[in-house]
Amino acid sequence: MVTKNIAITEEAYGLLARHKHPDESFSEVIKEHFKKKRHLLDYAGAWADMPEKEWKALQKAMGESRKGLNQSFKRRSEALR
Repeated sequence: MVTKNIAITEEAYGLLARHKHPDESFSEVIKEHFKKKRHLLDYAGAWADMPEKEWKALQKAMGESRKGLNQSFKRRSEALR
């Protein structure tokens, strides 16, 4: 395998190192980050085996979050009037 040396800042190294698992190389981390972006339909069915109880909890949490966002949006839009 051919290798190349690159220079990066300490900050960039830290960011890279935070994403690296003990059994991974930095090359693997970089390749994973830059691999081709997947289409949304590639995730279809990803939650198909989620237990019903967990799905209901997720739906509830999403609904509460949506309600909070709607209220925030309403307050901000009214403040603009």
